[in-house]
Amino acid sequence: MNIMNEPTHYIIRVGDGINFTNSSRYNCWGLNSKNNNVKNLMKHIKENDILWFIKNKTNGQVIAVSKYTTNEKRILGPLINISKTNEELGWNNIENIDIMIYYDNLYNISRCNIFINLKGQNSIYKYSDNKFNIDLKKEYYNIIKYSNITTIM
Repeated sequence: MNIMNEPTHYIIRVGDGINFTNSSRYNCWGLNSKNNNVKNLMKHIKENDILWFIKNKTNGQVIAVSKYTTNEKRILGPLINISKTNEELGWNNIENIDIMIYYDNLYNISRCNIFINLKGQNSIYKYSDNKFNIDLKKEYYNIIKYSNITTIM
C-alpha cells in the first residue's frame, strides 16, 4: 500500500465505554459538532480510516478498533425522529450529540490490555507515530490478522 492510500488513524474517547458498547450493535458513535476536534475530524476523515476507541481515565485503554464508513447529521424531533434516540441507542447521560459516525469491521479488543498512555482532555486525536508509546498502525495489522470481527462489543 502506498503512502497516499494509507488510512489515517484516529483516537476517539468514549467515556466509560458503556454507551459505546450499547450502541455498537448499530455500528455507530455520536459526536458533538460544536467541539473543535470534531470539526477538524469531519473535515479530514475519509472512508476506511481507522478509528481507535478508548475509555476515559484509564491511561488510554483501547477497547475497540474499526474502519470508518460515513457520518450524518443527527435529526431528532420534536415530532418525528429520523435518527435513533438516546434510548434506542442505549445511551445514558449523553447530551448535545448531533453527528453520528458509522463504522464497520469492529474488533472488540477490550481484553487485550492495550494502553496508549494518553494525556490531555481532547475527545479526538489524530494518531502520530511519535506521540504515543505504542505503534497503533502495527498493532492494527496484528489485530486484523489474529482476531475476528465482532458485531457488537
